[in-house]
Amino acid sequence: MLLVSLWLFVGARVIGYPFTEPSGDAHLTEILVGVVVLLVAVARLVHPRGRMSDILVLVGGAWLIVAPFLFGYGDTEATDAARVNDVTVGSLLVLLAALSLALTVRTQSRARERADR
Repeated sequence: MLLVSLWLFVGARVIGYPFTEPSGDAHLTEILVGVVVLLVAVARLVHPRGRMSDILVLVGGAWLIVAPFLFGYGDTEATDAARVNDVTVGSLLVLLAALSLALTVRTQSRARERADR
């Protein structure tokens, strides 16, 4: 998650889309989601797993997936790159959050089974 959040901060510069409208909307969305994911990732270094952190990352990833279609980034090469970047990174975040949530649920259910014995 730390790597994904860092990519959200620098990806626009690496890919090279401009910071003008509507690409500016893409970059703002990426920065906001990047901040949330970074804070969650840092918090998870202290407290390894939790459902709320997984849900926050899942929502952030889903937002990245739908944002290009809600904001209508435009029809230039630069905005196409922003759209592909957002959908790809959003899908990765959703996948990571879903896997982490599944592991959290599984770990908690095993802990309950041991406590019941």
